[in-house]
Amino acid sequence: MKNPNRLAGIFLSVAVTAGALSACSSGSASGDPNKITVYSTMIPAVQARLAETFEAETGIAVESVRIQSSQLTKRFDEEYRANRPVADVLTMNEELYALDAAQADMFADLSDVPGMSELSAEWRLNEYTFIPTFAPNKVAYSKAKVAPELVPTSWRDLLNPEFKGQILISDPRTNPELSCKLLDALAEQEGEDFLSQLAGQDLRLVTSSTPGMEDLAGGNGMLLNQSYDMNLLAYEDKGSPLGLTEPFDPVVGLEFFTQVPANAPNPDGARKWVEFLLSDEGQALTNEGVGVSPLGEQVPGSLTMPGNRAMPDAKEAVDTCPRYLDLLGIE
Repeated sequence: MKNPNRLAGIFLSVAVTAGALSACSSGSASGDPNKITVYSTMIPAVQARLAETFEAETGIAVESVRIQSSQLTKRFDEEYRANRPVADVLTMNEELYALDAAQADMFADLSDVPGMSELSAEWRLNEYTFIPTFAPNKVAYSKAKVAPELVPTSWRDLLNPEFKGQILISDPRTNPELSCKLLDALAEQEGEDFLSQLAGQDLRLVTSSTPGMEDLAGGNGMLLNQSYDMNLLAYEDKGSPLGLTEPFDPVVGLEFFTQVPANAPNPDGARKWVEFLLSDEGQALTNEGVGVSPLGEQVPGSLTMPGNRAMPDAKEAVDTCPRYLDLLGIE
């Protein structure tokens, strides 16, 4: 039996009491001024090259913490509510949480950080949150199993009978907002019947894109519906057993919402990190070969923003998602 509330409990509420806000939002610099802790869902290779350069230029050590996005946000939220701050910077993929947390005064105003005013509105959620990179969604495929003539060039190509039982799909319950946005865009363009037809391909759930790529590389499946250029970095020295398609219309992708907690242990160091991310150098390190820079193609190695990008309303997509899961046969 399908559970109509199967997404319930995944999304975090940030209804913080006034007393808790008073305790948590002091913004006092209680941490080590020579160290920052960055909670980030960026892949380790990108985070490492950012941290190495930042440390060399500022003398501030960076401790990076990476967990799957919704789990990382949950950890941050629990620490904030308990007034046990750890993160100086939070980079995650949940737009709705970023909006709600900002309304609850959980983040610091970043509007006066050098470089912030140069970002266009689409890269700034508000004065607290900005997006330093966008990773377009692509379909990954096994080079060993998918002949060149079978490599998909559109979403409807996933309905090819050759792929039945061989399509891995990132479980929408792991990163609901991202998956729901993609499903919403597909339903809008291709029609909800497309999702029903896709379910007929005997989809195989994987936790997220990273284990999905590992499965493909190990010969378990032919396609993965959600993947990104950054996922290929782990296979650069392994003969590239995997390939990526070009982005399909409609294009949805990973947005990395970045903010400084109001109770960051080292707020000055955190602001320096944000300024570094916004610099030409920081943008190149963040986006080279893996993402679209908000500064455009002037940034070396930045991907080109697809002209067919879809921008579904996050709340509407999440609210409608249970119907999409029913169509896909996901209980």
